[in-house]
Amino acid sequence: MSKSKQEEKSAELAKQILENYQPETVEDIQNALNEIFRPMFESMLKGEMNHHLGYESNDKTEKETENRRNGSLLQSSWA
Repeated sequence: MSKSKQEEKSAELAKQILENYQPETVEDIQNALNEIFRPMFESMLKGEMNHHLGYESNDKTEKETENRRNGSLLQSSWA
């Protein structure tokens, strides 16, 4: 049975990660994956926040919503 295109791409990506990062321990693998995926997840979360609030970060124009990224309300911490 032949591999699907997605499986082939996944295998190639795994091969590139191993070649580029040459991990020797589980911690090395975790650090490599963190370095690879962190920018992607941060970008996705930023886009989600932009969509939720209805405006881009650092947008200085008048807003149609009361939602803000840095509000002035007191915030409590959960200890």
